[in-house]
Amino acid sequence: MSPRPSLSARLAQAAGPAPAPASAPVASPAPSRPPRARKAPETAVVAPAKARIGKTMVAGYFSPEMARAVKLLAVERGVTVQALIGEALDLVLRQAGKHPMGER
Repeated sequence: MSPRPSLSARLAQAAGPAPAPASAPVASPAPSRPPRARKAPETAVVAPAKARIGKTMVAGYFSPEMARAVKLLAVERGVTVQALIGEALDLVLRQAGKHPMGER
């Protein structure tokens, strides 16, 4: 029993003989017109939503269980997670003797 040929040997056999190398590069004729200048890629500028104008994001990383509990509570109350977090931050500010912002 003879060993199986390698994949590279099988690919070379399927491709056939290699083409002969060109003896000298052929000069291409001069272009009849000058090459066009390339346009700079356009970048999409997206305007922020009205609710975000003048605001700064405050974020944190929490466990998946905490995130789920906050989302469920927001659904139960019929408010957004952002409103729920704003309410929570107001409570923390009041406990610290600070003036709550009332942002929801």
